[in-house]
Amino acid sequence: MTPSVQDLPETVRLTAPGGRRIAYCSYGDPAAPPVIVLHGTPGSRFEGVALRQAATDAGLHLVCPDRPGYGETDPVPGRGFHRWNGDFVTLLDHLGHERAPLVAISGGGGYALSAAQTHPERVTKLILACAAVPGAPRQAYARRIPIVKWLDRLVRWAPVIARPMLAGTGIFKRMKSREPHLDAWPLADQLIMKEPEFQELSDLDTTEARRQGMDAAMADLAGYSRPLPDPLNSISVPTVFIHGEADGNVPIEVARWAHAQIDGAALRTVPDGGHLFLLADPDPLLRELTGPHRGVTVVKGDGGQH
Repeated sequence: MTPSVQDLPETVRLTAPGGRRIAYCSYGDPAAPPVIVLHGTPGSRFEGVALRQAATDAGLHLVCPDRPGYGETDPVPGRGFHRWNGDFVTLLDHLGHERAPLVAISGGGGYALSAAQTHPERVTKLILACAAVPGAPRQAYARRIPIVKWLDRLVRWAPVIARPMLAGTGIFKRMKSREPHLDAWPLADQLIMKEPEFQELSDLDTTEARRQGMDAAMADLAGYSRPLPDPLNSISVPTVFIHGEADGNVPIEVARWAHAQIDGAALRTVPDGGHLFLLADPDPLLRELTGPHRGVTVVKGDGGQH
């Protein structure tokens, strides 16, 4: 993994109906049709830096917006993953495209699923990469690493502690070094986290993610404990889950549970891949956007008859 934060792309700011500001960055070939990519939690439009060279080499145009309340995108009142649906339509209209593939990374999963349910006519393909899924059963998270389990519980039961933990402030400031906590993560993620390029990118991304405080991240994490208003089997667009088999943040059992409920969905597993597998090898995602898949295990969905 060799992403660089040098020469960051221009931040584009547009105005949504009602006067809200939406910010995004583009990566790759600006002449190609757009692919909308949703960042994780907490995260920002700068997550695309890690995919910039791969997108350029593949001739792809990745458009990475700040989700509501992150970076420079204004928050949307209320709670629920549907809050991004209007931004999705505004962004596509601004780009001059009726439809586009929609990619969600980690905590962006709930927002992408909601948009695909509400605006299926505008989604050509839904790709969920190591993505969290609202309402996944508790047993699907059994293999989650302890520090993430604790954060999830604190968000719901002790937000006054969870907020500084997410922000890396107060007594949690020393956690920014990550070194004391690396052993809890899968080996694949440990190797990535130790790289100076990752640490530089992570600092850039999380700093921008926290620009408006931690309200958006707190709402995200709390929202995943509840299912979406509409069941997953209402998803009608072509759907692909790409997930690392060793993911300790969002265990692969989450993807297996969700995949089984969406008719015709596919599950591509990345052997030994952790939560950060895209940083080590973006090819599984690129293959979904450019051509046939190779080198991954494929499981076809059958509408939940597993």
